Amino acid sequence: MALTTLLWGCTALAQKVALVSLEDRRSLSNSYFGNRCEIEIKTTGDEVRKYKYVRIKNLTKAIDSEGVELLTDKQDRADYAEIGDEKLKIELKNPLRKATSIKEVSGTLDLYNPTEANGAILKVANFQAKPNVNLLPKKAPLSIVFFTKESVEKMAKEQKAEREAKMKQLDPATREIAAGLMALVEGFGSGMAGENELSFYVNGDIGKLVDIKMEDETGKEVRRSGRFISGEHLHTYSYDEKPNPKWKLKILIETPASVKSVPFSLKDIELP
Repeated sequence: MALTTLLWGCTALAQKVALVSLEDRRSLSNSYFGNRCEIEIKTTGDEVRKYKYVRIKNLTKAIDSEGVELLTDKQDRADYAEIGDEKLKIELKNPLRKATSIKEVSGTLDLYNPTEANGAILKVANFQAKPNVNLLPKKAPLSIVFFTKESVEKMAKEQKAEREAKMKQLDPATREIAAGLMALVEGFGSGMAGENELSFYVNGDIGKLVDIKMEDETGKEVRRSGRFISGEHLHTYSYDEKPNPKWKLKILIETPASVKSVPFSLKDIELP
């Protein structure tokens, strides 16, 4: 596959991307999984080196050499990938069999460079000792609450009348968090986080959340073995060991100063 050019609005920002792969899947069934065209690209160049992560924000145009529209009806929100190791996936409808190329794919990239200075990295020490409360500042676009099975069950054991009376005294944001935690008790019960897992209830502008990470006492990132997200609000992370109370919470969020959105256009991608 030849290299294609990524144009970012003006020639001064023109960058190249390597076409990592292109796969045109076809089958006799009508299944989407058996019939789709997948492209993977990798960003290169000096401009992107100013940022740490990249994702495809949206696709606005995709046509083959016969002029057939290739955009799918649904575009899922893409996760950020670390620049240098990324394979940005683009999923399209199948081109016509007689098409020789994908004439154009256009859209927008988000470049993301989180730092504590630009407000995109928030760290919380000793968070495991602070269950059932919002761990982020009130000015943050979302709230994140650490909870355990025991901390939520303790809340659930309170008398209903007493609980309702207490909730009426809470401010609206705190009341919403408490109600969400109580819903977890009813929805998950004994199936909540295991010994090697950490669970969080996320609320607010959830689209601003990029990731939830852990650091050990030396500041080294703790590798996780799994991630489970249910209904946007419940985030559970698995590790190869029991979480250490000394671990520090590291939350990555999008802020205006940390994200740069740039248009891109890939043209004349040869089909296999």
